[in-house]
Amino acid sequence: MKSFWKNTRVVSARLAAAPGLLLTLDFDGTLAALAETPGQARLTPEFRTALKELAAAPGVAVFILSGRTLDGVRRLVGLRGVYYGGNHGIEIKGPGFAWRDAGAVKARELVAAAAAGLRERFPPGTGVLVENKAFSASVHYRGLKAAYRRGFFGRMKALTSARGGTLRWRSGHKVFELLPRGAAHKGNAVDRVAARLGRPLGMAVGDDLTDEDMFSSLAGSGITVRVGRKAGSRAGYFLAGQSEVLRLLRFILKARRQGGQ
Repeated sequence: MKSFWKNTRVVSARLAAAPGLLLTLDFDGTLAALAETPGQARLTPEFRTALKELAAAPGVAVFILSGRTLDGVRRLVGLRGVYYGGNHGIEIKGPGFAWRDAGAVKARELVAAAAAGLRERFPPGTGVLVENKAFSASVHYRGLKAAYRRGFFGRMKALTSARGGTLRWRSGHKVFELLPRGAAHKGNAVDRVAARLGRPLGMAVGDDLTDEDMFSSLAGSGITVRVGRKAGSRAGYFLAGQSEVLRLLRFILKARRQGGQ
């Protein structure tokens, strides 16, 4: 991975020369700082303004792609003319376009039953938050109380080690996520929206394990930026932290304007 800010000349030239740009952005940890609970995350006015300007720029399509529900991330961002993806790409909605993973829809009852069981295992007093997001479920442990730490990780190890079945586990920042096996992921989502738009230059920015799917999708053809340096990431560039993302958005807008796109 290379430092983004040490390679701005190369990136700016690509952004300026491309007839079109599909800019895909994760939400938590990228557009918004990570919060103690999902409900505490907020998009600041400065970020909303930058996204609005980018979405209005000629040839630029903005795609907010989150692990949150589709409705949830749309409410948090609150902009029209933007593509949104929820549940890591299981559901997508944008200008004149709507799509859901049919297999994940069929697994809704299994997800709901699993989420209910997890809530029984980890009640609110443990500091664990279990979310049923219809097509997936999340077990957040950012607020896990020390007294329950050993029991929590012991139970999660047993659950995540199980093989087979319709659902599967994956991990992220202080979260375990349960998804339908074979369901669409962020890489599929980026490719699906890109195909609809005639395959413009793709740029993706994210900070978590699930964002590696979109980095892999754009490997060799797009511009990929990870928030926070991490060995083994498929991203081509990295930012030091979430505090640099707003600067990045403004850089992209400036490069597009300088290119006359």
